[in-house]
Parts: sequence; structure tokens; C-alpha cells
Amino acid sequence: MQNKVWQWTGPNEVTSGVAERKDPGSGEAEIRILSIGVCGTDLHIMSGHAGFGTPPLPLGHELAGVVERIGAGVAGWQPGDRVCIDPLIGCGTCRECLAGNKHRCAKSGEIGLHFPGGWQEYLTVPAANLYRLPDSVGFAEATQAETLHCCLGGIDKLNIRLGTHAAVIGDGPTGLYYVQLLKAAGASHISLYGMRDSRLDLGRRLGADVTVNLRSPDAAAAAIASETQDIAIDAAGNEASLKLGIELLKRSGQLLLFGLPGQPILADIQAVVLKELTLSGSTNAPQVWPRVLEMMASGSVRVEPLLTQRYPFEELDQAIAFARSEPDEAVKVIVGQA
Repeated sequence: MQNKVWQWTGPNEVTSGVAERKDPGSGEAEIRILSIGVCGTDLHIMSGHAGFGTPPLPLGHELAGVVERIGAGVAGWQPGDRVCIDPLIGCGTCRECLAGNKHRCAKSGEIGLHFPGGWQEYLTVPAANLYRLPDSVGFAEATQAETLHCCLGGIDKLNIRLGTHAAVIGDGPTGLYYVQLLKAAGASHISLYGMRDSRLDLGRRLGADVTVNLRSPDAAAAAIASETQDIAIDAAGNEASLKLGIELLKRSGQLLLFGLPGQPILADIQAVVLKELTLSGSTNAPQVWPRVLEMMASGSVRVEPLLTQRYPFEELDQAIAFARSEPDEAVKVIVGQA
């Protein structure tokens, strides 16, 4: 049995081919991949600047599909079940894994980053990494559960009270999800800072009360509304966004660091100390996956408006090229079916 595969083969290069399908082993399930989200992390890895992953490797960690086959010892799943996939795999035996914190496991890795990912028709994964899709959530939407779960994990680290004022810095998909999650958590006034008018317009439709284009001529006055926010979320991950977050926060405010700079950056620690700010970093959050799917099913977080382009699996290379070359248009590119 053969499996059609796209592989990252070198700097910004993808190549199609075929490979033998792997039979699911004990505790594993084979998934027929039906939808794949193109993530900025994929592009970062392909550029060679991520520091992990070695070509040739099929990437893809935002995944949804149906169970095709199950291995020995797998209970609760059967062929045809609609699923999304948690890409994070821990060792399963260390203290952090046993406590439900596999993202802190020293030996953990991710499908599509460290292990072969979903740029293929069939993918064998641990059955423990599967989550059942609600009937109302389509496959394309379900790819976003992976990104949303990371964002929801960040929200859980914040003390959000009714009436909270919050700023989100970064108008990418995670910034747009954070706007919605803050609103759902009770924030009464949300400001979104970014650099693309189309993304900022979408942010307003998704719940932002104020948007600021940091490239606009009047951005300086609008952006440096210093000490006005209870919470700031840096979803951009660069020196300028970190500086802005620190400036925006009231004394004793909370700063969530989410975007990845990719290299060390400078921070005004004196301002952090004198304003008595609380800084938190956030990555994965394995425990929130069921809540994410409930929020998607209820409509309290809207995913569909972010799905801006769709390509068939046979054109995955074109999808990657578009996501890289048209960042203003490509909020979230989806490969596969709805």
C-alpha cells in the first residue's frame, strides 16, 4: 500500500513522492489526513531558521481527518471516526508526563516538527493524541484546534476579570484568536495592534474594540497609550512588540509572551521591575484540548473567517508558496477538504 507524501527537502523546497504506508502498532491509529493548516512555523522550519527538524521530512502539525485503521490495544476508536490530532508526544513516563504536562517533558517532540507530519495521505499516530470532532466542526476548522489550544493555554495563565482592558500585539492568526478568547473570558475592552489593515478589519469583526496600524502615520500617538492596559499579549514576538507591551501596561499589569523571536532580544527590565509587571511565557497546554473543541462547536471562537485560501492536496507546494509570498492576503491557508 502506497502513501502520497510531500516532503520538505531543503531551504524553502518541497517535493512530492510516494512511500509505503506504515501499519499501526500497539496503541496507534492510522489517520487519513483530510485537512492541513499551513502554519507560520512550517515556513520558519523550511527557511532553515527554526533550529529543529532535518530534511527530508513531511511537515504539517495542524491536522484533521478520519481514522483509517487501529492497532492492537486501541479502545474507543473505529474506522471512520472524525478526529483532530494533538501533535505533541512526550516520553510518557517522566514526572511531567505523568502529571499531564507532556509539553514540559525533556524528551518531547511534535508531529510535523520533530517527527514526520501530516503532509501525507496517511499518518500513523498514538491513539492517545486523537480528539473526536463535534459534528458541527468541519475538517478545515478542526485544523485550528492545535493553534487555539496553545492560545487558550496562555489565557489560562492570566487573571482576567470582568471589565479588564487588554491589548493584543500582532495581527496574525494567534493574535486574532487571542482577541476572541479575551472577549469570551470577560475582557470588556480589547485593543489590537498590527501592521495589516485587512487583518485589523477582521480583528474588529471578531471583537476588537480598537485597532491600531503600527505602520500608519498617526500610529505613534495612538500606539503609545502608555499605562492603560491591565493585560498585554505579545503575539508577534519581536523587540518592538515586547517594548510596546511593557509601555502599554498599567502598574502591576500582566504581560503574556507568546510570539517567538527566534533569537535573543533586548527588554527594558528596569521598567518591568519598577512597574511590578508579571511576565508569563506560554507554549502548549495539553489539558485544554477538550475545551477548545467545545468552544469551536458553540461558536464562542470563530475559526472560519480566518480560513482565507484553500488548495487541494495535490497543490500543497502552491499553497506553501502563496503563504510565503502573500502574507497580507494569507491569514490561514488550508490544504485538503472542508
